[in-house]
Amino acid sequence: ASASIKMDELLTNWLGSDAVYESVMRVIENLKAESNTNANTSSDGRDTLTTVDGRPPLSPKLLVIKQQQQQIKKRPEIPPFFRPKGVVVEHAQPHGDNPQNPPPSPPKRRINSSFTEDQTWDGIYMANREGGGVTGGGGSGEGDEISKISAHEYDTIATDGAASATTGQQSQQPQQQQPCIAIRARELFQELGVFPSALDSVEGLPPNLPAILYQYERNESTYHKEKEDMRLVPMERFERITKELCNFPTFFHKPLYDRILLLWEQHLTSQQIKLPPLPMVTFGMFHYFWDTEMAPYDKDERFFRLIKQPTQDYITRDDFFPYIKELLSDHPGLEFLSDHAEFQDKYAVTVITRIFYSVNLCHSGRITVRQVRKSDLLSVFQQVDEEEDINKVTKYFSYEHFYVLYCRFWELDHDRDYKITREDLLKYGEHSLSHMIVDRIFDAAPRPFESVDENGNVVKPSRDYLTYEDFIFFMLSEEDKANEYSARYWFSCVDVDGDDKLNNMEMRSFYAVQLHRMQCMGHEVVPFEDMLCQMMDMIKPANSDYLVVEDFLQDHCSQVAGALFDALFNVNKYVMFEQRDPFLERQKREDEFDTDWDRFACIDYNRLAMEEEQREEEAMEVDWVTMDEEEEDADEYNALGLSGSSEAPF
Repeated sequence: ASASIKMDELLTNWLGSDAVYESVMRVIENLKAESNTNANTSSDGRDTLTTVDGRPPLSPKLLVIKQQQQQIKKRPEIPPFFRPKGVVVEHAQPHGDNPQNPPPSPPKRRINSSFTEDQTWDGIYMANREGGGVTGGGGSGEGDEISKISAHEYDTIATDGAASATTGQQSQQPQQQQPCIAIRARELFQELGVFPSALDSVEGLPPNLPAILYQYERNESTYHKEKEDMRLVPMERFERITKELCNFPTFFHKPLYDRILLLWEQHLTSQQIKLPPLPMVTFGMFHYFWDTEMAPYDKDERFFRLIKQPTQDYITRDDFFPYIKELLSDHPGLEFLSDHAEFQDKYAVTVITRIFYSVNLCHSGRITVRQVRKSDLLSVFQQVDEEEDINKVTKYFSYEHFYVLYCRFWELDHDRDYKITREDLLKYGEHSLSHMIVDRIFDAAPRPFESVDENGNVVKPSRDYLTYEDFIFFMLSEEDKANEYSARYWFSCVDVDGDDKLNNMEMRSFYAVQLHRMQCMGHEVVPFEDMLCQMMDMIKPANSDYLVVEDFLQDHCSQVAGALFDALFNVNKYVMFEQRDPFLERQKREDEFDTDWDRFACIDYNRLAMEEEQREEEAMEVDWVTMDEEEEDADEYNALGLSGSSEAPF
């Protein structure tokens, strides 16, 4: 009986899909049209009721049945109920492609992060022109410099895609004429910078700066051959150069400024140039930085090389802190945290941990340039720079998401030691997790970061407790199982023997605990065989004997892969899955949230906000009651004449 009920539920969910409904109606209309036109006529136009070659004719009823069978063979396969909304199912193609399994989208290439403009300092065409190139300023003054800019500002700039453009396209659409990087940089330095002779107008400069600049003028080193190369820009005026020239977020300007100074100092040391480092960025120093760190690379690699340390080939957790610190001091949506240093640190830790959760899939604690290319990290940083409402940037930076994560951690951490024990984690989600999966979380779940001892040796994280960063990994995986990161997290937990295969014996051991819990709670017990059959039908693994993590990462498994994990260790969510309403599920697919985590965070944040308001109201009521009692006591005291003072009788 339970099996038939489950089949009815699956059929109801399947028929509730828009794509399925449209496909079924299309097939019915085609069958009706063909049955009306071909009921009494064969495919060659002759009457089917007459004899052909001495053979008796087919009966009209049998002919219609035969034509329907042929049409069934030709019609497209009805899509499963989990097909994403908006996908239109077409008829099968002549070459035999299955419309239900379309080819995957093309992989992301580096061209996606390349530039449409020439990124070399002088421009590809300018460097080869006679007398072309802008390597320095006009030696005789501002007039020569302006004339040099005018001579080049209308030169044609080659684009990254110019080599592959056809002649016809070039004739129809001429290339955009734009100054090269050198000219644009010089214009910004002239607008924002100052010459060494005018440094009196800049505050906070070291007293020995004039002596250092004098050595640069006398040495005439590379990148400082002309007078204009000595123009300096203070750090507080570097925002436009960061955004307009380097295409970095505005709040990157201070770390970028420090990186230019650091690389210039290393350049002087490596080239054995006997010059002291400068505390301010000059035009010549920016020229050197562009040639070495910007021109040879695309957007993603520029971002990667800026974040990481110059001596490393990966990004660590500490590399992000200067940039998140600048975001906290610069973004208007985080201004209210300026007086709460502790929560600023927790917010920064939350953002960085979420970045590593989504980008560093191998959980090594080191982000490579390849992982940056495959992620949306740079675009999200650009988005948070342009969006005033921090909560609209749901990827990594939302304050509401941080509030939910930290409050959930705070609720479980009763002794306030910033460590979650096994007993604490069992209370998560109203005791929804089994003790078996909690043990596996502590023993086998991926940990985001490794610690380093005093001698610099890598120390494996302790498995006796969960830190706040570990809890973020757990909660993001628990509340949104419809993504690759969560699938890998939970697969590593339920794969007890570590052979990268989830077999029936492992699943049965986890589900046995669930059966006992469902019996104790009075829920209908679903046998393991029925549950496994249902899950296998939804996941469709490559091998029916076991599951691998790639089975959960199939396109059609994005919304159903988490159901198996819930069935194995989360009794509350599994019961909700068994008793789900198809209409509510359809509304969920059509709401404004992109992921299950976004939906959960919004609901939980509203819950926490309401609880906070109730606590404030209760506190105010207690204060009013206390004030009323004090006033009554004071009146009785005065009535007895014990107050020691009295008002004047007028």
